[in-house]
Amino acid sequence: MSLKYNPKINLDSLEKANELLTEAISFYEKNNFKSAIDNLSAAHKIFLAYKDMAKVSVCLSLNGLNKYLAKTESYYNSLLLLEDSKFLCESTSDFISIAINKFAFGQIFFMENKYDEAIYYLALCADSLDSYPLLKVKAYQLLAVSYIRLQKNKPAISFLEKAIHLSKTLGFKIIYEELREISKNFIDSNSSLHQAVITTQKKKINKEKDTTLLLALSNIARTVNAEANIDKLLITIAEQTRLVLNADRCTVFLYDKIKNELWSKVALGLESKEIRFSADKGFAGYAVKTGETIRIKDAYNDSRFNKDIDKDTGYKTYNLLCMPIRNIKYEIIGAFQVLNKQNGDFTTDDENILLAIGTNAGIAIENNMLFNIQQKMLEEQKVLFEEFIDTLAASIDARDKITLGHSNRVRLYSELICSQLGLNKDLTNIISKAAMLHDIGKIGIRDAVLQKKGSLTKEEYEHIKEHVKITYDILCRANFNSSLTEIAEIASSHHEKYDGTGYFRGLKGEEIPLGGRILAVSDVFDAITSVRHYRDRMPMKEALKIIINGRNTHFDGKITDAFLNLNCDVITDILISEYNISLKNKDREILKSITLGEFADILNKEKLKKEEENIINIFNSYYIRKNVSK
Repeated sequence: MSLKYNPKINLDSLEKANELLTEAISFYEKNNFKSAIDNLSAAHKIFLAYKDMAKVSVCLSLNGLNKYLAKTESYYNSLLLLEDSKFLCESTSDFISIAINKFAFGQIFFMENKYDEAIYYLALCADSLDSYPLLKVKAYQLLAVSYIRLQKNKPAISFLEKAIHLSKTLGFKIIYEELREISKNFIDSNSSLHQAVITTQKKKINKEKDTTLLLALSNIARTVNAEANIDKLLITIAEQTRLVLNADRCTVFLYDKIKNELWSKVALGLESKEIRFSADKGFAGYAVKTGETIRIKDAYNDSRFNKDIDKDTGYKTYNLLCMPIRNIKYEIIGAFQVLNKQNGDFTTDDENILLAIGTNAGIAIENNMLFNIQQKMLEEQKVLFEEFIDTLAASIDARDKITLGHSNRVRLYSELICSQLGLNKDLTNIISKAAMLHDIGKIGIRDAVLQKKGSLTKEEYEHIKEHVKITYDILCRANFNSSLTEIAEIASSHHEKYDGTGYFRGLKGEEIPLGGRILAVSDVFDAITSVRHYRDRMPMKEALKIIINGRNTHFDGKITDAFLNLNCDVITDILISEYNISLKNKDREILKSITLGEFADILNKEKLKKEEENIINIFNSYYIRKNVSK
């Protein structure tokens, strides 16, 4: 039975989301694509609430694939869904979600009979899908059938053997039976291959060598697709290439088109330093300019060899293999230069291996460069966004000096609650931003009402309640990036009540965003413990009573408990922040030893112990800024 998504599922239910995802893949195996879509959509919502963007990307990729297979989305629209997921997974640098995205692309291309494209994507991801074994088997199956249809029999046999062995080992009966039928038909229709299969199984020629090579190539594919740092990426590519080709050294040169130069920060065996020279020089330059692969037995007897590099480094080059590196558009973006093979000269097989590495490397290098550009743009957007928030928050303070600092204190209380609840950094950041902006709608409230020193009339109260709707409207018009779209919802729900009697929507229980429920506690506590036009700070005994009595009516009980579990020293820090004073060390140690809930119990006692009187006196000496014991 499919697990149905309930919008009131508690945010602690990450386990439920993972169950939904696992079951969706099981539905996919059985061609029950509609149920897979339902489960993936439900899991997506939970992962999004947790800001687990890698898992969000997995759900999006698999949903795009299943919608295509269910024929609820066209080929073109399905690819658009996968492109959105691709951007998301690459921004997380999570190699598993990247692999699943490539798998989805691969199967869709396969279904469209675009076998070369299918092989390209499936070959990149197949060995990286260990966490999703069913998809790994399926990738091998699709690769085998793609090669069969392209009449490339050797790789077809190889992937068939892998898929059959893995599906049998893991107990995937449906795929195993499919593969046995494919294998039977394939061998029957290619009788000349039958003996080749038997010979391969019996002789196992160079098995150890082939296994080592496959593992090395798999390691390259896995690492280059996950590595975000360009220096580390180039080191990995160069080192793995050197090992696979049994060479003494490998350098990966990148082509700077603007300066018409080749450069590299990686030359294994040398100290880390940049090599840079004109793209008109050397074998690497020749490869970049002509697109040719160069294999030389005696470098110094070839006029194209750039002897300056050996002269600068003191290294002696004997033989070499040089090949251009291309991106997915087949444009040259650099060159491999592999030097001094340790057991003879470079061969045609070495060229083929380097070409296989280069296919991955070129795409990975370009993706890395694009990723770094995107990261720089995101950082710039982040700075602009922070400045935008600061400006909006300052505009709130400018309206009413008596509430100066209110938004910042609500932010500080909210961040403490988030920490107590164990919320992740991303969600805490969103709630923090919403706290700073929760009262921005007061810009639309008349000064006479906002700054009134007495009680509000019924009409004035209804007018001031409008600020949450105005907050929502303002923030919805702001061009936040996708990870911050919840700010408007959270900021505008801080006056909602858990029992449904709040405003402006009258939301109830977990219909209220988690951030809004946190802001509700923080906002009320700061309002009643701050000076206003018409009153001084409320005594802490009464303030805490309001919070406690509001449990499960005004406030979410779990959040109330988290707030009351905070230590008194951190609360006092916020309460005195506007006065530019700080706790004395000895006072901090005493207040740190007691929670707000425990402090509330002390305040309600009729007879106090000496140490309890001391705690109250210490707290009040900061809260009402005078020493009560005097």
